Amino acid sequence: NIPDSGCCGSILAGPARCRGIAEMYLGIDPGRQKFGWALAGGEGKLVASGIVPAEKLEDFALKAARSCKDCEEWRLEGELPEDGKIAKVFCGDGTGHARFVQALARRFAVELVGELNTTLEARRLYWDMHPPRGLKRFVPLSLLVPPRCVDDLAAFCILRRALVADAIG
Repeated sequence: NIPDSGCCGSILAGPARCRGIAEMYLGIDPGRQKFGWALAGGEGKLVASGIVPAEKLEDFALKAARSCKDCEEWRLEGELPEDGKIAKVFCGDGTGHARFVQALARRFAVELVGELNTTLEARRLYWDMHPPRGLKRFVPLSLLVPPRCVDDLAAFCILRRALVADAIG
């Protein structure tokens, strides 16, 4: 079971809580065709997340460096804050990560994080955030496949791993 890291019993930070977040962290789940991104405050609450086509990496990095709000076109979960700058990027060490690190390091401090099993964690996280309804609630979660790609939630899992490791170390 994924530990709850959100406000008010939720993994997702509420819009009112997002306004005053000064330091933001960005998690990236790299891939060949697309990449997931997740934005969180230092306490590990998901603020927003989304998925971007891999060919838009430079555009995404530029917009994210300018203002988190500029990434609205790729948002799937949460709400992007009006203010808040990205203090650090945590990038998964999986498929094609070198290209992502190179592009992001031009604008941010970047740290590599192990991403083993983050897709499985992301599936569980999806169902925690969007519980199955109807007859699907009787099917074990391990047998259910989310109705959308969960690369953004995998990026959040990468981000949480990094924040936990920093807190411990």
